Parts: sequence; C-alpha cells; structure tokens
Amino acid sequence: MAKIINICGTRFALPEGMTNKEIQALAGFLVTLTKVDYEYCWGSGDNFSYAQEGASVSLDELVLMTKAEAKAASKKSNEAYEAKKAAEAAGTEA
Repeated sequence: MAKIINICGTRFALPEGMTNKEIQALAGFLVTLTKVDYEYCWGSGDNFSYAQEGASVSLDELVLMTKAEAKAASKKSNEAYEAKKAAEAAGTEA
C-alpha cells in the first residue's frame, strides 16, 4: 500500500520513507494554503485573480501498479463490462 495525499482533488504518492510525523506536518501546512482562481479579462488577455477558499487535503492508502498494468486491467474490465451489456441487451430483445 502506498501513502497518498489528495490536494484539492489531485492525488500524489508520498515518498516511501516519509514518517507519519512528516506527513502530518505537510498536511498541516497544505491546509493553510488558499486556492487562487481567476476571471478572464476580455480584450486584454489579463486575468482578474482572487483568493477563493482553503485547500482541501486528505490522506489515503492505495495499491499502486505500473501504468501498463493499470491499462491492461482497465481493458480487461471494459471487455467484461461490454460483454455483460451485450448479453443483457440480447436478453431483453428476445
């Protein structure tokens, strides 16, 4: 299991040797950040930036695999899903 930090909906894998104390310090710091958003300024290319809200931070553990393994597993699950959908459609049409 890999330790994951989720910052405003984006997941990042934490370094393997990171201690719980270091993770708590990092998460504590990150929640003090304020998200910056913008509104477009029509005609000039500049933007109007503003502070929106604090960062949302959560911790989790996930099983990580290689990109190739994830793609192969996703393809296999899609094939099973499509086969099930086709079988259901064939059963309702009969």
